[in-house]
Amino acid sequence: MEPIDGKIYIATVLLEANRWAAVRQPTYRVSRWLDRFAQAGFDGIELWENHAAMAPPGELEALSASPVPVTVFNSYAGFDDESASQRRRTAELAAALAAPAVKFNLGPDPQRREEYISNALAWRKLLGADVRMLCECHGGTILETPAAASEVFDRWDHEQFQAIVHPFSCPPAALAEWFDRLAERVTHAHVQTRDADNRFTRLTDNAAGVREALAVLSEKGYRGSYTLEFTAGTGQANEDIESLFAAALDDLAFLRENFRP
Repeated sequence: MEPIDGKIYIATVLLEANRWAAVRQPTYRVSRWLDRFAQAGFDGIELWENHAAMAPPGELEALSASPVPVTVFNSYAGFDDESASQRRRTAELAAALAAPAVKFNLGPDPQRREEYISNALAWRKLLGADVRMLCECHGGTILETPAAASEVFDRWDHEQFQAIVHPFSCPPAALAEWFDRLAERVTHAHVQTRDADNRFTRLTDNAAGVREALAVLSEKGYRGSYTLEFTAGTGQANEDIESLFAAALDDLAFLRENFRP
């Protein structure tokens, strides 16, 4: 599969107030934002699963006809045996939207490692041979470290299995290790930055640190894509969808200006 050189997507979860709610019922229709995403210059959309699974009538059709494509389907299906129906539903929705990539997370229990690995391999057959399977590697999963991820990816000996990293959320040396361990299998990046109080910020608020991470990506020959996942205002009590979008546009501009694939 060919690399996706420098494409930048917007995550619909970035604008979703209920992203972490007990009941994650969507609060807005993504279809009503499609023209704005296109006009802003985003190359694609990383669609939060519930924006499709809990969508009102006509929403899937509108998303399928979007002027900016659904490029990543953001799934939260489990990989234990009990979650087989979730994985089937995810595969059905991704196919309905013709999404060329699906993001997923393995679970946190090291005792179920073999179960997770096996179920991911079986899931590949449901998704089809042309779908990129983007495994998000971060805390709270068994792929929390580059070494642990490398062991699992050795078992997933197929080009469909690719990795997501968080380049602006770790020190440069740690970012480099992801590439040292996984090399060309790192094909997607989630974009977010935080301050000392763990609040999400704009990229410009840590411009030097972001540029340092981008230098590592360039040195490692990164030719993948990016999703603006969270931004300034995310998770705050006074969160406002228009302010979030404005911050995302600022992040988009900064990333376009500073990243050279």
